[in-house]
Amino acid sequence: MAIPIGPALALLLQANSPQVDFDTDVEAATSDCVAPYGEAVESNTLSDAQWKEIIACVFANTAAQMDAQLPRKVDPITTLVSVSSNGPTYNYTYVLDVSMADVRQDNIDSLEAATRQNACNDPAMSQTIALGGAYFYRWVDRTGTRITSMRIDAC
Repeated sequence: MAIPIGPALALLLQANSPQVDFDTDVEAATSDCVAPYGEAVESNTLSDAQWKEIIACVFANTAAQMDAQLPRKVDPITTLVSVSSNGPTYNYTYVLDVSMADVRQDNIDSLEAATRQNACNDPAMSQTIALGGAYFYRWVDRTGTRITSMRIDAC
């Protein structure tokens, strides 16, 4: 698999929500993460562990930038309230303006399927997953009761 380099690598690893636009500084989020690996990035000779270190670094930097801009309304009932990272895993927490008592299992199944499809169809996210990154999603109702959560580490 050919791995993009330079600015393309930054975009590849950039963590972003497909539904919400954020003002992020890609250069600031990536340059210090990629610099220690120099030519290994350009020649695509990084190990899986090194890719995960880069992804973890970019995720941490990006999460800090994005979390400072939250909460953000995604749609009439969904608010993104938190983003964070845990190593090469990027975490999203959403509040749905619903009561857990009103949520049916088929709603949860549809939400999870759409989220997986969106992540795997997004070129930057799917390439990041292929390099060892993962995305974790958590949804809670308006009172904070967990609706569901899922981790996407393969497409």
